[in-house]
Amino acid sequence: MNKLWAIVTVLVFVLGMGTGNFLGSLNTKTYTATSRAVNFNSLAASAPESAPLELHPVDDIGPVERDSPSDWVKERKIEMRPDGVLIKVDNPQWAILTNTNSMDPVFDETSHLIQVFPKSKDEIHVGDIVSYQSPLGFMIVHRVIEIGEDSEGWYAILKGDNNPAPDPWKVRWGMVRRVTVMVVY
Repeated sequence: MNKLWAIVTVLVFVLGMGTGNFLGSLNTKTYTATSRAVNFNSLAASAPESAPLELHPVDDIGPVERDSPSDWVKERKIEMRPDGVLIKVDNPQWAILTNTNSMDPVFDETSHLIQVFPKSKDEIHVGDIVSYQSPLGFMIVHRVIEIGEDSEGWYAILKGDNNPAPDPWKVRWGMVRRVTVMVVY
């Protein structure tokens, strides 16, 4: 029985490889991802300051670069252990979410956001996910899509990833409460 299972497994693998090669020849774009392996040693001791995942395009069709959150948690602050992960974040805050669907599929009401207090407006970047006090009196957690200056000073335009339009007001520095540094599902 084990021999039969091994033969079936090899056949499935070979058929999969053949299908993949055939589909790959149909003028589609493919990407290769490069990264480094993570072991249970302290990443701070063994890893360089930054070594991002790189995507290498093969032809014209493929993913489009989008604004992503800034690097709020440096790699040296993450420690992989056999019993869990230790992430060192100063003064972490836990955001409790409601079911608005505005940030689907990034997170929903069952997700857990770990947030920090930004020290200055210069720390906020396009792509960051920010909690702010809305003019309606409640907190909103949306992504920064634009940052600018006008006669009143610094502002950010925010939008829920799943919303058709940006929030209807400029978010001023005084409205910003926290920045999301982790989403735990």
